[in-house]
Amino acid sequence: MSEGFAFKTNKGAPTEQKIRGGYYTPRVLADYLCNWAIRTPTDQVLEPSCGDGSFVASAASLLGSGGRITAVEIVRHELDKAKRSVNGAKGGLDWQCGSFFDIATTLLERRRYDAVLGNPPFIRFQYFDKQERERAFRLLNSFGYRPNGLANAWIAFVQLSAELLRDGGRLAMVVPAELLQVKYAAELRQRLPALFENVCIIAFDKLIFPQIQQEVVLLLADGRRRGTGAAGRVHTKQVANRQDLLAQAPLSDAVPHARERHTHQDIKWTALFLANEEFEALQRSVGSEPVRRLGALASVDVGIVTGRNSFFVISERQAAQFGASGLTLDVVSRTAALKSIRFTARDMRSQAESHPSKLLNLKGVARARFPLELEEYIRQGEAQGVAKGYKCRIRPRWFDVPSVSIPDAFLFRQIHHAPLLSANEARATATDTIHRVRMHDGVDCARVCGAMVNSLTLLWSEVCGRSYGGGVLELEPREAETLPVPYAPAKGLDLERIDDCLRRADLKAALDYGDDVLLRDGCGLARRDIARLRQGWLRLRQRRHGRRGDGQQPPRRRTSNGAGELLGNGA
Repeated sequence: MSEGFAFKTNKGAPTEQKIRGGYYTPRVLADYLCNWAIRTPTDQVLEPSCGDGSFVASAASLLGSGGRITAVEIVRHELDKAKRSVNGAKGGLDWQCGSFFDIATTLLERRRYDAVLGNPPFIRFQYFDKQERERAFRLLNSFGYRPNGLANAWIAFVQLSAELLRDGGRLAMVVPAELLQVKYAAELRQRLPALFENVCIIAFDKLIFPQIQQEVVLLLADGRRRGTGAAGRVHTKQVANRQDLLAQAPLSDAVPHARERHTHQDIKWTALFLANEEFEALQRSVGSEPVRRLGALASVDVGIVTGRNSFFVISERQAAQFGASGLTLDVVSRTAALKSIRFTARDMRSQAESHPSKLLNLKGVARARFPLELEEYIRQGEAQGVAKGYKCRIRPRWFDVPSVSIPDAFLFRQIHHAPLLSANEARATATDTIHRVRMHDGVDCARVCGAMVNSLTLLWSEVCGRSYGGGVLELEPREAETLPVPYAPAKGLDLERIDDCLRRADLKAALDYGDDVLLRDGCGLARRDIARLRQGWLRLRQRRHGRRGDGQQPPRRRTSNGAGELLGNGA
């Protein structure tokens, strides 16, 4: 009989604060935004989600008897806090307790605010109350928006706030840096330059809300306008932290960008933080004739979603103990197992020495045929609630893991330093920490893997992916398929040389060689442009690394030439 097992539980229940997105802005930042947005003592101001009142208190200190603040908050005790924060206000105060999306219907009849400011709640779609979402979407539809069902609630707050401004009005908000990069914010990225004469994004090297690992930016939009016309100008400003921001004159050194940089359909606003010459080199290089998109060479899919890796991914010893050795597949569940453009049987054995590396693959096998030890293991999983998890309970048999397949290659899903495509020579599969890649007919897998090792592909990964507060870059399958790959020039690559460099953790040497063969000789790019691509990649990579909440850099491996580079995420 097998010994007892305790399986890791699913994530704990979200806190009330997380569900309502209640993370409040430090008063000094509220002061900064109010000082920028409020231009006269008689301004009419709206705070659509006032929370504990930091923005209301800041705004009240700037307004005179002719000014007025409309403050909306859905939570009564938070609204009471906000009321207590305002002492001796000269302007009028209109307190509204309720849903902004309900109250906005009345407010839209006025549509005469000079400034809308605040910190909209960061409520992800799974916690966004269904009725609230439907009310918000109906209002947005009336203004021609087509909101994404996966959108965070802050998107709707910002969009409706812009519609409540008078001509010439101003928007000043703290919003997630998702504005720059996620798909569901694409419509907002298109609308902001159309609605305002000037839009400024202020980003921080360090996290403002480290307790939630959420990177935020300040959104300052000026000159609300109606009607059609040329897109307004987008500016960016990067500061170390809020102290650095407050030490500078408002919007000093903000960088204006050419309109094509923020209207390009395939490039996210992360690219705005590139130097002009780096962005121009990227545009020229992507259009080079030998360059193809990864999606034209292969399909990218998520790894296997087991529903509970700690149950379904077992060790070789367990597989033998359960009599299930013939009912498992080798599985890669850690990005750190992928070290180079080849994942070999030796690499698979190395992972198995220290981590569970066998996936239970029971589909098509009658339960009556399970060995007794395996049946006991299944029952233990049922007793400990594994079968009740959402991914498991929706299956005909909860322990049948779906979509099991052996891909041609593995691709990093989460990245610290650089993306990696690794040929699956071990004939293993992978969990959803890693993407599975299948080559199209006639495509040489090893050649594609080698062709990914160049500065163009690495830079594009930074502008097409998305990063979070912990400094990790994430590529979803459709984003990964946009990666530019100089496939034709890769015919001349020495793949063994690249493999050797990466296994020695010398990414710089691999890139220097790949850039010479793929970009200079293969695509005809000038050395100057290649250097700009490399510098752009380093710039954006360092930008996200600097936001690690623990104040530390990712681990580095020392190499013989002193170059400390880590290709994977080390997880």
